[in-house]
Amino acid sequence: MIITGTQNTKKHGGRPTVAEARRLTRAVTVKFSKKDYEILKVRSKKANKHMAEYIRDSTLNPDVAQKPLEAVTKDYRMLVGMANNLNQLTKMAHQEGIIYLYVPLNSLLGDISHIVREYKQDADKKRKR
Repeated sequence: MIITGTQNTKKHGGRPTVAEARRLTRAVTVKFSKKDYEILKVRSKKANKHMAEYIRDSTLNPDVAQKPLEAVTKDYRMLVGMANNLNQLTKMAHQEGIIYLYVPLNSLLGDISHIVREYKQDADKKRKR
């Protein structure tokens, strides 16, 4: 049996449909002064978002996350490097025995613990505000 017509044909390719709950169907017009617009523009770039997305997020959630500071990025990179070192030391411990790597492992774990402790203290201070 051959079926013809468009009844059973599927649409292939293209962008997937958005769920009804997430579909943006309403528009709101808001006017800003030049100064406020520039401030908004800078903030949206810092948050690494389009301006409309930033306005939507900041309206519905006042704690819009901004791009991390340079110091935080530096600490993050340092932690990533330490994690890499830890993985390498773990591999060496499996190959050569853990007794030979006790001192460097202990030092590295101490550094990581110190950084994690500092972040926890900073997070506790921010929660208390």
